[in-house]
Amino acid sequence: MCICTHKLSINCNMFSLVPIHFTEHHDVGFYASQLCITPRYLSQIAREVSGRTVVDYINQMLLMETSYLLQQTSLPIADIAVRLHFSETASLTRFFTRMKGVNPREFRKGR
Repeated sequence: MCICTHKLSINCNMFSLVPIHFTEHHDVGFYASQLCITPRYLSQIAREVSGRTVVDYINQMLLMETSYLLQQTSLPIADIAVRLHFSETASLTRFFTRMKGVNPREFRKGR
């Protein structure tokens, strides 16, 4: 199946936007609005072109940044949650534990 240049362009633009905005914007709707398309269409294109969902990519970026901050800084977990725009520390803890299989405090201890 041939993927058209337009879809490739949208996918490339999305992959350019996420690293810039992922700490503040965790939702597909933001990126879709930046690209003047619907969230559903953006999700469809991302899956078709890259085999990954937009949410997967955002979550991967958040997980890498959280892991970095836990390993390389002494910032309290609550401050990391604020920096990454989680609504509360518990939300970051749930996210991190679900993605990594260990909670942030245990991950930090295991540096």
